[in-house]
Amino acid sequence: MMLRSSGLIPTFSSMLVLLALDQLSKIWVRENIPLYEMTPLVPNFLDLTHVQNRGVSFSFLADLSDPIRIPLLVGVSLVAVVGMLYYLIRYRQKLDLYTRLGLSFIIPGAVGNLIDRAWFGQVTDFIHFRWYDFSFFINNIADCLISIGVVGFFITLIREHMHSRQEETDSPNSP
Repeated sequence: MMLRSSGLIPTFSSMLVLLALDQLSKIWVRENIPLYEMTPLVPNFLDLTHVQNRGVSFSFLADLSDPIRIPLLVGVSLVAVVGMLYYLIRYRQKLDLYTRLGLSFIIPGAVGNLIDRAWFGQVTDFIHFRWYDFSFFINNIADCLISIGVVGFFITLIREHMHSRQEETDSPNSP
């Protein structure tokens, strides 16, 4: 009853769809694209390139030994996911639209990469952004979801900042 009345069923359903999209794309890449093969999608901008990232963003922590790296990354990811789920459920009525949307994108992204780290010890990446010979990064659907979710948080911050500035200028005590 709580899930239905709180609007969490559509939220969790959409998060499951996003998680499935991430996991299915990674399965497809692992089964169909040889490691390190690069296929141009948008010349000089976007390629399909299969790599395995043992670390986090930009391969940070990838050089740690497996007995340290895997439990550390899985543990931190698990704590982050549980914390975000708790926050979403506990404060759902108080959260603005952009924060709820942000969490609805970040959580399945974090879970998608958590599954890869726990199951394979590394994350499958394949979306390669570059500008001619300059490579920016290679990521996956989960990373894109996390990035979109962060944009939601920034929108909230900007809106709150603009609102507080408006209140300051509307205040009778303002110069």
